[in-house]
Amino acid sequence: MFGERCTLCGGKLDSKKICKECGLNNSKSEKYYKINRSSCDGRPMTHVHEEQEVSKPAKEPEQKKVKYEKAAESAKPKESPRTYGRVDRTRIPETFNRNPKQKKGSWAAKLVTAFVFLSVAATIIGSLAEIGFDGDLFSDSDSYERQDPYETLYELGDEIPVNGSDEEFELPAGKYIVGVHLPEGDYAADIAGEYDAIRVEDSEHSIYLYEYPAMEGVNYLDDLRLFDGALVEVLADDPVLFTTENAQELSGMENPLKKSYEFSGDTEKTAGVDIEAGAYDLKVLEGWGQVNVQVPGKTEETEDTEETDDFQLDYGFTAGMEYRNILLPEGAKLVLTDDLEDTDERLRISLTPSPRIASTDYTQTFENYYR
Repeated sequence: MFGERCTLCGGKLDSKKICKECGLNNSKSEKYYKINRSSCDGRPMTHVHEEQEVSKPAKEPEQKKVKYEKAAESAKPKESPRTYGRVDRTRIPETFNRNPKQKKGSWAAKLVTAFVFLSVAATIIGSLAEIGFDGDLFSDSDSYERQDPYETLYELGDEIPVNGSDEEFELPAGKYIVGVHLPEGDYAADIAGEYDAIRVEDSEHSIYLYEYPAMEGVNYLDDLRLFDGALVEVLADDPVLFTTENAQELSGMENPLKKSYEFSGDTEKTAGVDIEAGAYDLKVLEGWGQVNVQVPGKTEETEDTEETDDFQLDYGFTAGMEYRNILLPEGAKLVLTDDLEDTDERLRISLTPSPRIASTDYTQTFENYYR
């Protein structure tokens, strides 16, 4: 071995063939340690390397391989397809299109459908049970919800001026034209009798009221909106107190009539013949009986005249009863009926001209306000 040199640097080797100069171990095969030498030396340039087959681990069972592949696939983030303006339902899994718990034709779904159908049918049958042959509901008056009588007034936007004077008026039974006998304003009426009533008719503002204290539900005795031209009728045994905080100015005119009348027993008087046509206040002086006012008019179908019952005092009213602003246009009849034989208890009334009137054209006034 003496005299051998290091294949790398040419230095001397020790007994273990370790180079004393570079420390290379020259005991290995020379073909791996010689400079510029390889295992391909001496072989043709066109030779092909024969790769050694790398040892592979034993194959896993096919079942595990499938399992791992599915797990790896599910772990990958899935890119959602972009859609513009609509959803591409061909890419949506079927589980999103319907509830997986619902099965078509299942007994549970059929049971739910039947229950809904029976509930709807029961509601319809219950409603039909309350309907009569004419279509009206046989419902109690308690279930009736009254319509707001001022609904049209809100639509028109008309209001009575807020500013005005504080006034109160004690009015017995009678008919009163707002603006003539009673100032325009917002009123509250204090009525003594439970069934004494206030009637308001205002065609211009579509206000029609019939209010009394015993009325079920809401009444408008504390909210009477009386516009000029409305007709207010008091139907009460005792005078009714009207109060307002915004009374407006009165219009109309003073009654030119000055003559008063008294009648008793069975009597019939014609305005323009037996008494002057005009507006009167009636008062029962004694007895009891019936007073009927008949005003001629024309029907819509023909030009024939007809007698219209405008006002009537029934039996049972005693002395002291009043009725204000009875209107007797030309040709109207005032009829008193007394069936009592005792002359001391017979009906006796007085007619006194009303203080104010709307116009001396009594026929037109009657058509405008009373008919």
